[in-house]
Amino acid sequence: MAIRGVHTADLHFGVTTYSRETPDGLGSRVHDFFKTFDRILEFIRENSIDLLLITGDIFKDREPNSTLRNMFYKRVVDISKGGVLVAIVPGNHDMHPFETKDHSVKVFEIFDQPNIVVMDRPFETREFEIRGEKLRIVAVPYLYLERFVDETFPQKTEEIDMIAANFFEKKLSQVLDSSEDNIPTILAGHFTVVEAQIGSERSIMLGKDIKVPLSCLLNPKLKFVALGHIHKPQILHAANPTVLYCGSPDRIDFSEANDSKGFVVFEIDKDDFRFEFQPVKVRPFCQLEIDVFEDEVENLTKKLLDKIEEKIQVFEQNTSNSIQVSVVKLIIKTQSLIKEKIDVGLVERFLRDRCFVLAPIEIEVVDSKKDFRIAEVDEKSDPVDAFEKFLSASQKYRGIENKDKVVSEFKKLLYEVQEK
Repeated sequence: MAIRGVHTADLHFGVTTYSRETPDGLGSRVHDFFKTFDRILEFIRENSIDLLLITGDIFKDREPNSTLRNMFYKRVVDISKGGVLVAIVPGNHDMHPFETKDHSVKVFEIFDQPNIVVMDRPFETREFEIRGEKLRIVAVPYLYLERFVDETFPQKTEEIDMIAANFFEKKLSQVLDSSEDNIPTILAGHFTVVEAQIGSERSIMLGKDIKVPLSCLLNPKLKFVALGHIHKPQILHAANPTVLYCGSPDRIDFSEANDSKGFVVFEIDKDDFRFEFQPVKVRPFCQLEIDVFEDEVENLTKKLLDKIEEKIQVFEQNTSNSIQVSVVKLIIKTQSLIKEKIDVGLVERFLRDRCFVLAPIEIEVVDSKKDFRIAEVDEKSDPVDAFEKFLSASQKYRGIENKDKVVSEFKKLLYEVQEK
């Protein structure tokens, strides 16, 4: 009978970016992240899940406050009391570079909590029996260079990556070669695979990142390589073994605005491995991009608000999400002369009343010279010909009905000036 598990990672409890104030002082995003985790736990309870596998970055900071710790600890203890085995492999936001300093999830090991296992040593291997079935987990917590280098270690990134890859492959082979073949094995790790698509994790990175080639993970004795550290869910190898990142269950920033969020549900036995991605509803992130250029100076504020309204309607129609519960970012692309005429305060008030949280408005100024430069025109060009080409290229004047008359008047004025 197959063992049923849930794999999640990169919970990052403590993120407060894009938060509203809450009475308890934690901020709305902290509560969002715990609500998402609660949905995962609810799924576990309702679907007879045997194993909860968390591969790193429980908290945003290595020294989370006691409230955050207690909120997480209580949930994990409660789910374990229901008979679910919880296996935790720490990440770089959990562990310190030096082994002498305990990490934030060490508490489960200190108090010897039943059904809760913390695997914080590189290539630590444990075997479990769940409902009469055996399962092996090989843990690879975040690989800090400080933990396995000496003074002669090379400084070049390419050499470091090559040595780290060789070290990884050698250690994994040693562990698996000495293990029984008939026990289904999971490699649970928190590190970067070279072939992975990275995202917001780069902006909150702690520590020097070691990259492991996918080829190092394709050991036939593995059924499943369950990875954390990269926030974008992705399958790197489909089977024998299956290698994937479950992704972060909630959004960290706007680089994840369009990513699916959720967790991985799997079944494993000695003969087979099956999995699916289970989506979870999280707070929507809405990025609105508006262009405002030279032909829109008149009634600028109205035109700008109308464009924002149109973008909001498209967002709500395409995503079935309400702007009222969304975190919103507005990016306005314009020119320097128009930027001065934009009433940013009015736009902020308009959007703040419509959405859950408004990120700071960004105004991107497009170089006016670049906008109006015409390839066929230079200082040697005939002025009349250059003026005519300008009218044709300009967004404001290209559709002018009396173009010939305007050119004729320009030509007349030019000749009058030249004759003087």
